[in-house]
Amino acid sequence: MKNRSLGFGGAVIVLLIMLVAAYFGVDILGLLPGDTPQPKVEPLPGSTPLPTLEPVREAESEPSDPTAAWYEIYFTNPTCPPEEERSGGLDEYIAADLAQAETQVDIAAFDLDAEPIVNALITLEGRGVKVRVVTDEDNAELSSIRRLRRNGISVIEDKRRALMHNKFIVVDGRFLWVGSMNFTTNGVYCNNNNIVRFDAPELAANYTTEMDEMYDQQLFGPDSPNNTPHEQLVIHGIQVENYFSPEKEVAPIIARAVARAQQEILILAFTFTDDQIGEAILGRADAGIPVRGVFETAGADIEFSYYTIMKDAGIANVEVRKDGNSRVMHHKVIIIDRETVIFGSFNFSDSANRRNDENIIIVHDPTFTSFFVEEFGFVWDEASETGQ
Repeated sequence: MKNRSLGFGGAVIVLLIMLVAAYFGVDILGLLPGDTPQPKVEPLPGSTPLPTLEPVREAESEPSDPTAAWYEIYFTNPTCPPEEERSGGLDEYIAADLAQAETQVDIAAFDLDAEPIVNALITLEGRGVKVRVVTDEDNAELSSIRRLRRNGISVIEDKRRALMHNKFIVVDGRFLWVGSMNFTTNGVYCNNNNIVRFDAPELAANYTTEMDEMYDQQLFGPDSPNNTPHEQLVIHGIQVENYFSPEKEVAPIIARAVARAQQEILILAFTFTDDQIGEAILGRADAGIPVRGVFETAGADIEFSYYTIMKDAGIANVEVRKDGNSRVMHHKVIIIDRETVIFGSFNFSDSANRRNDENIIIVHDPTFTSFFVEEFGFVWDEASETGQ
């Protein structure tokens, strides 16, 4: 049995075993609804970092209880060692997972240079597993992409000025890796990122549909049809929403979710310039809801950035900081009332909403969300320690 957070080299790994507490009659994680309060992230520095332990995985490829491990949440630990010392990170963990593929792997990667993942894709192609790759035109000439092509893997580019900004992998139409993390060595070892592995065929089917549009039909951006088969799902009793832009405008969906906040809004933003989302957050702040946000330092002070707008709003219950990572704080996360989390590739910008190929997932569950709350605390404290 696995619970809480497990360390895997350069990554902080959260493997969640659902229903364990109910089975034993105790709240093992201290996170289930009931008398035990949810974990707090205090506004002052000093929270304890997540523990680093040896990784543990189930020996069985499928757990005996099908509800037991339908998601695993991962956060990078961006120490950014020299490239020759980068090992044991999420790139190797993902590659090991890919090695179990039997029929097909789809990968939509804005940027792809992580050697373990590239090697895994080439190995899969060599043993007859169908491999489909889509990338952004700006990164199509990377040596890693050329290497994939030399080894018989067809790589489709979007061939347009806007971005193919997705970061997802679908394995055998069942397993889905998705989040903010580019499949690059810097994405794994240097930047703050999140990625979730879902064992959820209906959710994976949404991403297969998106891949079909980009790979088979070569439809990108506004030309992509709005045909996601399962935008709203219930997975093992948990409500999940899944949207793709720009075929559907996602910013209004996020804004409506934020407008329902009753207790607190937490933000981790690589880029935040979208006024629909920003004004919805400030509207709740005007109503007295506490808002805290950490913004990537590079670009935080540009025109229309909501770091500056929120900092200068003069609202006592709004507090924002620039991140403390000397490289990149790459999260795109909004947490609502510690019960709902929004994450994915979607930067909070008009380009993400109207032009770039993006995706978001919204999970309505306090246990799932609590791990993003912990990550927020980690990034928040790091920002405060640097005096930003």
